[in-house]
Amino acid sequence: MSKLEDCLALCEAYEARERLDADFGVAMRKSILQAAIQGKLVPQDRADGTAADLLATLRAERKRLEKQKKLRKHAPLPPFTPAEIPFPIPPSWQWVRLGEVFWHNTGKALNQSDKEGVLRRYITTSNLYWDRFELGVLREMCFTDDELGKCTVRKGDLLVCEGGDIGRAAIWPYDEEICIQNHLHRLRAYAPVCVRFFYYIFYLYKQSGRIAGKGTAIQGLSAKVLSNLPIPLPPLAEQGRIVSKLGELLPLCAPRG
Repeated sequence: MSKLEDCLALCEAYEARERLDADFGVAMRKSILQAAIQGKLVPQDRADGTAADLLATLRAERKRLEKQKKLRKHAPLPPFTPAEIPFPIPPSWQWVRLGEVFWHNTGKALNQSDKEGVLRRYITTSNLYWDRFELGVLREMCFTDDELGKCTVRKGDLLVCEGGDIGRAAIWPYDEEICIQNHLHRLRAYAPVCVRFFYYIFYLYKQSGRIAGKGTAIQGLSAKVLSNLPIPLPPLAEQGRIVSKLGELLPLCAPRG
């Protein structure tokens, strides 16, 4: 009996150590991401310029798209209130609303009786997971030319769940384009940005309870709520350096197996 008790004690100790390792990895990952989006992960460099420079480029491109009628004109986004700013950021950064960086559409609502347009494959929330897609089961529905413009995803677009696991996100990595159903948001930057940096914002916001969490968290992600979402904006070059450093550090937090 003593040998069995010894074995059980060793098993319990091993399980406790594994839990500790897993908890430490989760906490460390969250801490690294928090440092990244607060501007504490890599040093600032004056040669990078400022977020104000990048924001001016984004706004100019948005106006150009509106003038060409490729994009519907939107009302100005509201100014920030002090309560909306969750943490300080470097002087070269800027708090912006997501709609100042990305234009977005939701996909098409499923309607079995709608036979107008061309039959196309589409994805929905059941195909989108954190940082990946499961494409084993894909359905089809008809899309008109106008709907294709709003509902087609291309390589580099950031997709975010409006329904299901609210806020779950992934970047479309494939050369092949695909359509989306209405419970997904397609985010496409007005001008070049490091999209993966913004993916990490969604991941951290979700893990920290700022999206679909308790208390003051954002409970849903309608188009209006998503457009108004406060996010930190670093200079473009710094975005790339942050993502590169995260690529080095985050694998170290993965569970050992």
